Amino acid sequence: MTRVSGGTLGLAAALLVAGGALAGMLVAAGPVPASVAGSDGPTSAPVTLESHDDARTVKVEPVLSASSRLDLAASGTVTRTSCTPGGEIVSGTSPVTVDGRPVVALATAVPLWRELSWGDEGDDVEALQAELVRLGHDLDADGEFGRATYDAVNALLADVGVGRPDGRIAPADVLWIPARRVAVTSCETPLGGSAGAFATTSGVLTGLRLTGGTAEDGRERVARVAGVEAPVGADGTVTDPDLLAALADSPEMDTWRRTDGESGLTVELALADPLEVAVVPPGALFGLVGDHGCVRSDGATHPVTVVASSLGQTSVTFDDADVPDRVDLVGQRPGRSC
Repeated sequence: MTRVSGGTLGLAAALLVAGGALAGMLVAAGPVPASVAGSDGPTSAPVTLESHDDARTVKVEPVLSASSRLDLAASGTVTRTSCTPGGEIVSGTSPVTVDGRPVVALATAVPLWRELSWGDEGDDVEALQAELVRLGHDLDADGEFGRATYDAVNALLADVGVGRPDGRIAPADVLWIPARRVAVTSCETPLGGSAGAFATTSGVLTGLRLTGGTAEDGRERVARVAGVEAPVGADGTVTDPDLLAALADSPEMDTWRRTDGESGLTVELALADPLEVAVVPPGALFGLVGDHGCVRSDGATHPVTVVASSLGQTSVTFDDADVPDRVDLVGQRPGRSC
């Protein structure tokens, strides 16, 4: 019988332990990741289509009219006034009472120059109706003073405190103002004074001029303020009255007035006709020169124009209008051109 020495047994045991540990390490390590094993990953990516309006915030410069004086057509004694320098007069409210009868401020396209009542027709009737509609009354601005206008006039005068209105409205009932909201710089008639010149206001907003952030691609654009959209002229101006009124009523405009213009004004600028763009990974583009480059798909090269790029996505338009379903991920290689 052959004897095995203690030293030999110890060596064998050590080898067994080491072998077991190595096997355990190999099992625990698991499969080698694909990235380590040398896989190249995806070679193409899907193309998605979306609408792009190129919306951006741009600075604008307000165009203001000259200051104006507001005159009362009513004669008599001012028995109540809310006029305050630095304050505002808002269309549809009553800033003054003459001989106990409230006078309503109205911003009409045509100042009220005659008494209007049932059966009257004309541009001044239509202007009154348009402002009544804007103030929330239910009628058509058709230039004909009928039942709906009669009811709206009564409601307007009653709302400001006129007792027992009779459906007629005269120049003495109205303080005409040049905009829906005007800023008062000085008050001319104190409480107890004779009606006449009532207040002086600062210039009203008559337009906007874009001062920065405009594109030079020749495409028509619109300006947006508080949900109101209006065209931008070829000279970079905006004159739409609804948009100007929305900006004039905005907190941004209030801040601009309080800071004497130091705070600046902005609008959102966007394409009038949004583009349909294709969204591709940046790695699909090659041969970029400025905003022009190419992509490949199924062996074909397509010239594209880059419209925008953000968050690992590039929006392009295909110059040949042939938009593939997928593009190759070719990556940017030095010297590679279209």
